[in-house]
Amino acid sequence: MSNQRGGRWGPSNRPYQPSQVNEDDLAMAALLGEANKKSEEEERARKNQQYESRQNNNHRSPQNNKRQHNNNNNNNADDANNYYGRSSGDKRIVEDDTDEQRDTKRSKPSEEQQSAPPNPNKVKADFGLSGALAGDTQTGNVYNGVTLKFSEPPEARIPNTRWRLYVFRKKNPDSANKNDDGLLDTYHISRQSAYLFGRERKVADIPVDHGSLSKQHAVLQYRSLPSKQQEIGAPTKLQCKPYLMDLESTNGTFINGVRLESARYYELKRGDVLSFGASSREYVLLTEQTKK
Repeated sequence: MSNQRGGRWGPSNRPYQPSQVNEDDLAMAALLGEANKKSEEEERARKNQQYESRQNNNHRSPQNNKRQHNNNNNNNADDANNYYGRSSGDKRIVEDDTDEQRDTKRSKPSEEQQSAPPNPNKVKADFGLSGALAGDTQTGNVYNGVTLKFSEPPEARIPNTRWRLYVFRKKNPDSANKNDDGLLDTYHISRQSAYLFGRERKVADIPVDHGSLSKQHAVLQYRSLPSKQQEIGAPTKLQCKPYLMDLESTNGTFINGVRLESARYYELKRGDVLSFGASSREYVLLTEQTKK
């Protein structure tokens, strides 16, 4: 038998030598085998312990199982609170957490509270006009720095008829000169839509100086309204007529001696006599075509 072995590419010239066994390798293999065996035994013991614990839990009463379930839920809630930055001791109280709060909320008032008289000093809500809008120079009705006591209506117009006011002094029966007609002044009042009577010279169109008159006493307003005398189905005709309104004066406004109610328009007719307060002057309303 030949001692030579053939290689891949032909016979080898080196003689065949059997492999030698190292004693250190054998010792290391033995130690690794013991370690693996020990770890397998520990793993087996741990599994047996878990199995026995599970069997014991199955034999517990339903009440204990329910308590354990609630404890697990509480632990989960505490973990959620801690996750969102809230401690487990901080409880959020709502209206229905306790029976005491429900009873307090639904409790009826006592007899003393029901029989207590109302407070006479209680301030009631005031929905009246404060005057703040009228005092605003941007949105209020202000002229020459003075807040006007009236605003012209949407139907205000300048008349086509040439109206005039003739100012007379009341005749005194004891006067020596009875031929004097007493004409003091004449106002042409057809150039604008409204004329204000009063003692405030900054805003008055027809100033009056008598002490019994108010700063803004009355206003003569021209209004264009549908005519009352028109046929049915005919086009609407508008007529511009003069009206007089008292601005809540102290001593009143008069038409032919009859005192007017404040804040109401009264239609004027040709020949009406206007007077204000205790003044002795009379204002006769006429047109340009009226003959004296």
